[in-house]
Amino acid sequence: MARNRTNIAWMVALGWAVGAAVIGLGDAEAQSADCQRYGQHRDSYLRGVSAGMEQQLDAMAVQRQVPVQAAAFYWGGALMQAGDTRTLAQLTLATAAWPGQAERAERAMTRISDERGGDLAALLAGLMLSDGQGIDDPYRARVYLTDASRRGNTDATAFLGLYDACHSRRVALN
Repeated sequence: MARNRTNIAWMVALGWAVGAAVIGLGDAEAQSADCQRYGQHRDSYLRGVSAGMEQQLDAMAVQRQVPVQAAAFYWGGALMQAGDTRTLAQLTLATAAWPGQAERAERAMTRISDERGGDLAALLAGLMLSDGQGIDDPYRARVYLTDASRRGNTDATAFLGLYDACHSRRVALN
């Protein structure tokens, strides 16, 4: 009789373990789909914001007959003086694609958000900190997305939901 109880207990424990493993696989697949969706939307958004600025920057460099990097440097200074955080954030994002500049651009984007209070800069900082280039910091990425959302950026609010669906389990495990 005791042997039957032991066998039943082991079978119940085994059943629970198999059930938990199956549920865990389902969670992993759902999280993978959420992360893929987040990544696609993030990359598309960053490309879209950057593309228009890259065209304007190229046109400015041609017009003034200077290298693109010089045009970005001078334009960035003028934007800082004018307090135009939205255009400065877009310009900073456009320079992130230059070879070896991803980490510098991410640091600059977080400074724009922290020191100048730009909601677009906070959104872009959150997206850039989770794109696998330069600095990859899921905790700070969420902080910046939340900050942009609190500042009224509706795009940040949408990305925050996607971000949480993708990263919440990974962040919780760390």
